[in-house]
Amino acid sequence: MKKDRLDCIIIGFYERDYDEEIALAREAKESSGFYRYLQWQFPEFRGARIPIMDLLNHTLKEATGRDHRLNMAEMPNLGAITLKSFLCRRNLRVEIVNFFNREKQRLIDLLAQSPSVVAITTTYYEETDPVCALVKFIRQHSSGTKIAVGGPYIFDVCFLNDTEAQDELFREMGADIYIHDSQGELTLSMTLEELRKERGQDLSRIPNLIYTLDNEEFHRTERVVESNDMDENSVDWQHFDRDYYTPTVPMRTARSCAYSCAFCSYPYFAGPLNLTSLPVVERELSALQDAGAKNLMFIDDTFNVPLPRFKELLRMMIRNKFDFKWYSYFRCSNSDDETFDLMAESNCAGVFLGIESGDQNILTNMKKFATVERYKYGIRNLKERGIPTFVSMIIGFPGETRQTVHNTIDFLNETSPMFYRVEMYYHRRSLPIHKEADKYGIRGEDLSWTHNTMDWREGVEMVEEVYRNVKGSAILPVYTFDFWALPYLTGKGFPVEQIERFSLIATEILVQGFNDGTPGEGDYEERLFSVFHEASAAPEAKAVWRGDARTY
Repeated sequence: MKKDRLDCIIIGFYERDYDEEIALAREAKESSGFYRYLQWQFPEFRGARIPIMDLLNHTLKEATGRDHRLNMAEMPNLGAITLKSFLCRRNLRVEIVNFFNREKQRLIDLLAQSPSVVAITTTYYEETDPVCALVKFIRQHSSGTKIAVGGPYIFDVCFLNDTEAQDELFREMGADIYIHDSQGELTLSMTLEELRKERGQDLSRIPNLIYTLDNEEFHRTERVVESNDMDENSVDWQHFDRDYYTPTVPMRTARSCAYSCAFCSYPYFAGPLNLTSLPVVERELSALQDAGAKNLMFIDDTFNVPLPRFKELLRMMIRNKFDFKWYSYFRCSNSDDETFDLMAESNCAGVFLGIESGDQNILTNMKKFATVERYKYGIRNLKERGIPTFVSMIIGFPGETRQTVHNTIDFLNETSPMFYRVEMYYHRRSLPIHKEADKYGIRGEDLSWTHNTMDWREGVEMVEEVYRNVKGSAILPVYTFDFWALPYLTGKGFPVEQIERFSLIATEILVQGFNDGTPGEGDYEERLFSVFHEASAAPEAKAVWRGDARTY
């Protein structure tokens, strides 16, 4: 047995070159909404489109003279954490490269140890490019190391394509092993155990693998769906340096989702809702408190479902006097007055509300099983208790019309969440709604679709109409500055009020820059700098600004 060898390196996140991505999208702007989609992510500033986090970094450098290099990808990657904890429990030697773009030298140093496997997670990828780039880099520095790729993208490739098309995509990626399971932790651990053997290695006996010896022929093993126990496999934080995962920590207390929304395939891929027991959650929270965690990010798809369990979880946090500020996805239609009181008392600092539409007919088409009025009630109660709200909307879902979009605009203006975003509908054959493609006249996929009441071109116009007509709420787009920027930045010392002020100005720049327009920058720059000049003048802020690299 190769007990002293590093068994596995897990790579958490690879950040693409956004200029390159925008240039490629521009070439296809007549056939897809992707180019306009990218314009909603990157404000036009000083003649270039840049991520909003880069706009913040630029503003801070000019306002303070310091290069903060803020990037949400430096937050601990929960997928990598969960996988490492699972493998370490089985006495495997594992290291994480959390953010490839900033840890290339660390990866090179680890590859010099000739690890058995590098595992690439694909939680954030929807195409082969990031995997191809990582595989090429790994091959350059350790040609003998096997490369395994797993996660949602690989599962999607296997679901949407026949064997021949799968193999073509795998040849393009160039890895050795692909894990075909929505979880995959057990499959990877069995693979690593097999590769520890000095002789007689045989991957054919391990389920859920697609592997190759020459990147031409691919071998498929038996498919056995994993269902790893949440309690047995909760994260053991003793395997991690606390400087890696504090002060802002991602955490999961459930797998999958209790609902079956027509625009989301996750419950199908993830299987039935699986919950961690509250004693195990309590033990994990106690460990995090002892380690110095300050902000918790609960990434459960429906954190407050089932509601009785959610209330008991909050009472447990209150009883233990945990002083975390916590953030989560939240289904505000599944709540009551007691829920909101418990959230406030347990230090809820922000919620992501996947409301998706302000029109009742569209909510019905989406199978949301919620009412517009109930959503209004939920947002009102959250705001009354001082809990920041972020609302996510989808425009262009089958059945959408100009009138339903205007109803969404009216909803946003009436409820006035602190933050919001609007996504154009993204059609995939793996979505539940695809089973009703004939009913709705759905044709095409991704951001190039048409149905009975709208096509992607009108969808683009409607997204921009929402952004131009919603007042008083700041846009947090998907790329680099979404809802989870709130715990990330507050963990760096930024007050949420300051984040909101910056984001409102960034929203103006973003909207002014639609259609390749260039906003007048001088006035915006002065206003952006003033957000941080004022803070730096305050004595209590100066003490924070002089802190180490882990603080604001």
